[in-house]
Amino acid sequence: KNLKKMPVATPSVFEWRQCVELGYADGPDSNDDMAPPVCFNCGKSEGKTKLLRCSKCQVARYCSRECQVANWKKGPGGGHKFSCDAYKRVGEDMMVVMPDEKESARKDIFQRIRFYACPYFVYRSQVTNKRGFLFLQSDSTLAEMSLPVPILANGRPMTKIRGILMHFLTMEEYNNELCKDDFEMFTVKNELQSAVENYKESEELAVMMRFRCGHMAVGITQLMPNYALCETLGKEYYEHAGTAVQLNIDDV
Repeated sequence: KNLKKMPVATPSVFEWRQCVELGYADGPDSNDDMAPPVCFNCGKSEGKTKLLRCSKCQVARYCSRECQVANWKKGPGGGHKFSCDAYKRVGEDMMVVMPDEKESARKDIFQRIRFYACPYFVYRSQVTNKRGFLFLQSDSTLAEMSLPVPILANGRPMTKIRGILMHFLTMEEYNNELCKDDFEMFTVKNELQSAVENYKESEELAVMMRFRCGHMAVGITQLMPNYALCETLGKEYYEHAGTAVQLNIDDV
Protein backbone atom coordinates (compact mmCIF):
# COMPACT_ATOMS: atom_id res chain seq x y z
CA LYS A 1 0.00 0.00 0.00
CA ASN A 2 1.40 3.39 -0.99
CA LEU A 3 1.60 5.79 1.93
CA LYS A 4 1.90 9.55 1.55
CA LYS A 5 5.11 11.11 2.78
CA MET A 6 4.72 13.32 5.82
CA PRO A 7 6.76 16.40 6.84
CA VAL A 8 9.52 16.22 9.41
CA ALA A 9 8.51 17.48 12.86
CA THR A 10 10.00 17.74 16.33
CA PRO A 11 12.14 14.83 17.61
CA SER A 12 10.42 11.94 19.36
CA VAL A 13 10.79 11.70 23.14
CA PHE A 14 11.00 8.22 24.66
CA GLU A 15 10.78 6.84 28.16
CA TRP A 16 12.63 3.55 27.79
CA ARG A 17 11.57 0.95 30.37
CA GLN A 18 13.87 -1.96 29.47
CA CYS A 19 16.46 -2.96 26.87
CA VAL A 20 17.85 -6.47 26.41
CA GLU A 21 20.25 -8.26 24.07
CA LEU A 22 19.00 -11.68 23.02
CA GLY A 23 21.96 -12.36 20.73
CA TYR A 24 20.02 -13.80 17.79
CA ALA A 25 22.69 -12.82 15.27
CA ASP A 26 26.01 -11.05 15.42
CA GLY A 27 28.18 -9.88 12.57
CA PRO A 28 27.58 -10.15 8.80
CA ASP A 29 24.44 -11.58 7.23
CA SER A 30 23.17 -11.66 3.65
CA ASN A 31 24.50 -8.13 3.12
CA ASP A 32 28.11 -7.76 1.95
CA ASP A 33 29.37 -6.55 5.35
CA MET A 34 32.74 -8.26 4.98
CA ALA A 35 33.39 -7.36 1.34
CA PRO A 36 36.36 -5.03 0.65
CA PRO A 37 35.48 -1.34 1.01
CA VAL A 38 34.73 0.88 -1.97
CA CYS A 39 34.54 4.62 -2.54
CA PHE A 40 31.28 6.02 -1.11
CA ASN A 41 30.91 8.26 -4.14
CA CYS A 42 31.94 6.36 -7.27
CA GLY A 43 32.16 2.79 -6.00
CA LYS A 44 35.81 2.36 -6.95
CA SER A 45 37.58 -0.37 -4.98
CA GLU A 46 40.93 0.03 -3.34
CA GLY A 47 43.77 -0.83 -5.71
CA LYS A 48 46.99 1.02 -6.25
CA THR A 49 45.37 4.10 -4.73
CA LYS A 50 44.61 3.84 -1.01
CA LEU A 51 41.09 4.88 -0.07
CA LEU A 52 40.90 7.94 2.19
CA ARG A 53 38.67 7.92 5.28
CA CYS A 54 36.28 10.65 6.37
CA SER A 55 38.11 12.41 9.22
CA LYS A 56 34.92 12.75 11.27
CA CYS A 57 33.29 9.31 11.17
CA GLN A 58 36.40 7.30 10.17
CA VAL A 59 34.07 5.00 8.22
CA ALA A 60 33.26 6.47 4.81
CA ARG A 61 36.07 5.99 2.30
CA TYR A 62 36.93 7.86 -0.88
CA CYS A 63 39.31 7.28 -3.77
CA SER A 64 40.03 11.01 -4.11
CA ARG A 65 39.45 14.38 -2.53
CA GLU A 66 37.13 15.21 -5.42
CA CYS A 67 34.89 12.22 -4.63
CA GLN A 68 34.78 13.15 -0.96
CA VAL A 69 33.74 16.73 -1.70
CA ALA A 70 31.13 15.57 -4.23
CA ASN A 71 29.64 13.06 -1.78
CA TRP A 72 29.48 15.48 1.16
CA LYS A 73 26.39 17.33 -0.08
CA LYS A 74 25.18 15.47 -3.16
CA GLY A 75 25.29 11.80 -2.23
CA PRO A 76 22.34 9.56 -1.30
CA GLY A 77 20.02 11.04 1.33
CA GLY A 78 21.33 14.54 0.76
CA GLY A 79 24.98 13.62 1.06
CA HIS A 80 27.38 12.26 3.67
CA LYS A 81 26.96 15.51 5.60
CA PHE A 82 23.62 14.22 6.90
CA SER A 83 24.70 10.64 7.58
CA CYS A 84 28.23 11.07 8.95
CA ASP A 85 27.16 10.86 12.62
CA ALA A 86 25.15 7.69 11.93
CA TYR A 87 28.16 5.99 10.33
CA LYS A 88 30.33 7.03 13.25
CA ARG A 89 27.78 5.34 15.53
CA VAL A 90 27.85 1.97 13.73
CA GLY A 91 31.58 2.02 12.95
CA GLU A 92 33.24 -0.04 10.24
CA ASP A 93 32.04 -3.25 11.95
CA MET A 94 28.38 -2.26 11.50
CA MET A 95 27.53 -2.68 15.18
CA VAL A 96 25.97 -0.27 17.69
CA VAL A 97 27.71 -0.94 21.00
CA MET A 98 27.17 1.74 23.65
CA PRO A 99 23.76 2.05 25.41
CA ASP A 100 23.39 5.76 24.58
CA GLU A 101 24.18 5.04 20.93
CA LYS A 102 21.59 2.25 20.85
CA GLU A 103 19.05 4.69 22.27
CA SER A 104 19.82 7.31 19.63
CA ALA A 105 19.64 4.60 16.92
CA ARG A 106 16.16 3.51 18.08
CA LYS A 107 14.99 7.12 18.15
CA ASP A 108 16.28 7.75 14.64
CA ILE A 109 14.43 4.69 13.34
CA PHE A 110 11.15 5.59 15.02
CA GLN A 111 11.51 9.20 13.88
CA ARG A 112 11.40 8.01 10.27
CA ILE A 113 8.25 5.89 10.63
CA ARG A 114 6.23 7.63 13.35
CA PHE A 115 3.82 9.34 10.95
CA TYR A 116 2.77 5.85 9.85
CA ALA A 117 3.31 3.95 13.10
CA CYS A 118 1.30 6.27 15.36
CA PRO A 119 -1.82 6.42 13.14
CA TYR A 120 -1.61 2.64 12.81
CA PHE A 121 -1.49 2.25 16.60
CA VAL A 122 -4.47 4.56 17.14
CA TYR A 123 -6.51 2.88 14.40
CA ARG A 124 -5.85 -0.66 15.62
CA SER A 125 -6.53 0.28 19.25
CA GLN A 126 -9.89 1.72 18.22
CA VAL A 127 -10.80 -1.30 16.09
CA THR A 128 -9.97 -3.74 18.88
CA ASN A 129 -11.23 -1.40 21.62
CA LYS A 130 -8.38 -2.62 23.82
CA ARG A 131 -5.16 -1.29 25.27
CA GLY A 132 -2.05 -2.78 23.73
CA PHE A 133 1.35 -1.97 22.34
CA LEU A 134 3.00 -1.31 19.00
CA PHE A 135 5.31 -4.20 18.15
CA LEU A 136 7.97 -3.23 15.62
CA GLN A 137 10.19 -6.01 14.34
CA SER A 138 12.80 -6.09 11.61
CA ASP A 139 14.80 -8.74 9.81
CA SER A 140 17.68 -6.24 9.70
CA THR A 141 20.02 -5.34 12.54
CA LEU A 142 19.75 -2.22 14.66
CA ALA A 143 22.87 -0.88 12.96
CA GLU A 144 21.51 -1.48 9.45
CA MET A 145 18.14 0.10 10.23
CA SER A 146 19.68 3.14 11.93
CA LEU A 147 21.58 4.36 8.87
CA PRO A 148 19.86 7.15 6.89
CA VAL A 149 20.65 5.42 3.59
CA PRO A 150 20.89 1.72 2.59
CA ILE A 151 24.67 1.84 2.21
CA LEU A 152 26.89 -0.37 4.38
CA ALA A 153 29.95 0.89 6.24
CA ASN A 154 32.11 -0.54 3.44
CA GLY A 155 30.38 1.69 0.88
CA ARG A 156 28.45 -1.14 -0.76
CA PRO A 157 24.64 -1.08 -1.11
CA MET A 158 22.58 -3.28 1.18
CA THR A 159 21.34 -6.32 -0.69
CA LYS A 160 18.03 -6.72 1.13
CA ILE A 161 15.11 -4.39 1.77
CA ARG A 162 15.16 -2.66 5.14
CA GLY A 163 11.68 -3.49 6.35
CA ILE A 164 9.74 -3.05 9.58
CA LEU A 165 6.69 -5.18 10.34
CA MET A 166 4.12 -3.38 12.51
CA HIS A 167 1.68 -5.21 14.79
CA PHE A 168 -0.78 -3.98 17.37
CA LEU A 169 -0.88 -6.57 20.15
CA THR A 170 -2.66 -6.87 23.47
CA MET A 171 -0.92 -8.41 26.48
CA GLU A 172 -3.09 -11.48 26.02
CA GLU A 173 -1.79 -11.91 22.46
CA TYR A 174 1.75 -11.28 23.70
CA ASN A 175 1.43 -14.07 26.29
CA ASN A 176 -0.39 -16.55 24.06
CA GLU A 177 1.38 -15.96 20.75
CA LEU A 178 4.75 -14.24 21.05
CA CYS A 179 5.91 -15.90 24.25
CA LYS A 180 4.62 -19.27 23.12
CA ASP A 181 6.94 -19.21 20.09
CA ASP A 182 9.87 -17.45 21.80
CA PHE A 183 10.27 -17.91 25.56
CA GLU A 184 12.95 -15.17 25.65
CA MET A 185 10.18 -12.63 25.06
CA PHE A 186 9.20 -13.18 28.70
CA THR A 187 12.28 -11.18 29.74
CA VAL A 188 10.45 -7.88 29.14
CA LYS A 189 6.98 -8.96 30.28
CA ASN A 190 6.79 -6.93 33.49
CA GLU A 191 7.99 -3.67 31.98
CA LEU A 192 5.83 -4.18 28.90
CA GLN A 193 2.79 -4.78 31.07
CA SER A 194 3.53 -1.60 33.00
CA ALA A 195 3.94 0.40 29.79
CA VAL A 196 0.63 -0.88 28.39
CA GLU A 197 -1.20 -0.07 31.63
CA ASN A 198 0.28 3.39 32.09
CA TYR A 199 0.55 5.16 28.73
CA LYS A 200 -1.79 8.15 28.35
CA GLU A 201 -4.28 7.02 25.73
CA SER A 202 -4.82 10.33 23.93
CA GLU A 203 -1.17 11.38 24.07
CA GLU A 204 1.14 8.35 24.12
CA LEU A 205 1.69 4.79 22.99
CA ALA A 206 3.57 1.76 24.31
CA VAL A 207 6.25 0.41 21.97
CA MET A 208 8.35 -2.74 21.74
CA MET A 209 11.14 -2.98 19.15
CA ARG A 210 13.00 -6.13 18.14
CA PHE A 211 15.78 -6.46 15.57
CA ARG A 212 17.53 -9.34 13.85
CA CYS A 213 20.65 -8.80 15.96
CA GLY A 214 18.61 -9.64 19.08
CA HIS A 215 18.35 -6.09 20.39
CA MET A 216 14.96 -5.52 22.01
CA ALA A 217 13.57 -2.47 23.79
CA VAL A 218 10.32 -1.49 25.53
CA GLY A 219 9.18 2.06 26.17
CA ILE A 220 6.56 4.78 25.94
CA THR A 221 6.59 7.70 23.49
CA GLN A 222 4.24 10.49 22.52
CA LEU A 223 1.83 10.28 19.60
CA MET A 224 3.04 12.20 16.58
CA PRO A 225 1.00 13.70 14.99
CA ASN A 226 -1.69 14.42 17.59
CA TYR A 227 -4.47 11.97 18.43
CA ALA A 228 -7.13 13.60 16.21
CA LEU A 229 -4.89 13.56 13.15
CA CYS A 230 -3.77 10.01 13.95
CA GLU A 231 -7.45 8.98 13.89
CA THR A 232 -7.93 10.53 10.44
CA LEU A 233 -4.71 9.17 8.95
CA GLY A 234 -5.18 5.78 10.56
CA LYS A 235 -8.52 5.25 8.88
CA GLU A 236 -7.21 6.56 5.56
CA TYR A 237 -4.09 4.40 5.57
CA TYR A 238 -5.17 1.21 7.29
CA GLU A 239 -8.95 0.71 6.95
CA HIS A 240 -8.38 -1.75 4.11
CA ALA A 241 -4.99 -3.06 5.26
CA GLY A 242 -4.34 -6.24 7.17
CA THR A 243 -3.75 -6.46 10.89
CA ALA A 244 0.02 -6.42 10.29
CA VAL A 245 1.63 -3.80 8.03
CA GLN A 246 5.06 -3.94 6.40
CA LEU A 247 6.99 -0.69 5.94
CA ASN A 248 10.03 -0.24 3.73
CA ILE A 249 12.02 2.32 5.70
CA ASP A 250 13.65 3.67 2.52
CA ASP A 251 10.24 4.57 1.09
CA VAL A 252 9.10 6.70 4.04
